[in-house]
Amino acid sequence: MSLRGTVVALARRSGAVLRKEGPVGLLRRAGAFAGFLVSRVLDFRTVYLYEHSVIARDRSLFQPRLPSWELRVMHSNAEADAVAAEGFEDFCESFVFANRSLESGAVAFCAYVGSELAHVGWLAVDETGKRHVDKLPFRVAFDAHQACTGGTYTVPRYRGNGLMACVYHERFEYLRARGYTSVRNSVRVSNVASQKVHARFAPLIYGIGRYRRVLWWHSWREEPLPGGARRGMPEGGRVVEV
Repeated sequence: MSLRGTVVALARRSGAVLRKEGPVGLLRRAGAFAGFLVSRVLDFRTVYLYEHSVIARDRSLFQPRLPSWELRVMHSNAEADAVAAEGFEDFCESFVFANRSLESGAVAFCAYVGSELAHVGWLAVDETGKRHVDKLPFRVAFDAHQACTGGTYTVPRYRGNGLMACVYHERFEYLRARGYTSVRNSVRVSNVASQKVHARFAPLIYGIGRYRRVLWWHSWREEPLPGGARRGMPEGGRVVEV
């Protein structure tokens, strides 16, 4: 995409966010985007490394607390355009890199309330897609029926309704139907809310990853979890509803 095209796309998407989430939402998104740009040259993060088993689970245990909602799964920009043509909010208007992520082979899971986008979660089934879902270089055995999840976002007005857990369950079901046996992902040590959601699926927390980036230099180190791998919630996490 040319510089002019990028500027036009950013302006269009800023307008969409302003209409949907108001000035506060636009500022929040602008701050997140600025943080993303900074992370391209300066990034220090510590994460827990998770592995989920892809097994049958009772869907009723993961339903959101909403009177109605609808899930759409998109594998390409053409499918995203088709969903928008049906009258649903175009999630590519609000997420700057959604088009590129879809082009890479990443799969988007979008939850709508009416025609309004409420939640987005991403899934990758190969290394190319993973670079758009989670750039951290933890190993995912794609050739052994393992996948990667990440890029989860709930629109602020719909937080607290259990959408993250619901859409995670749907991602796992999508993979189970295609013969996948496990999923890996990372969660920042500070993100207790996400840790709480993941704990509902009894994941294995198998290690800690430390990523450091300064300009073109970067490093990645994985360490065992203190006290050994465990299932559920990291010790000391407070309960936060998502």
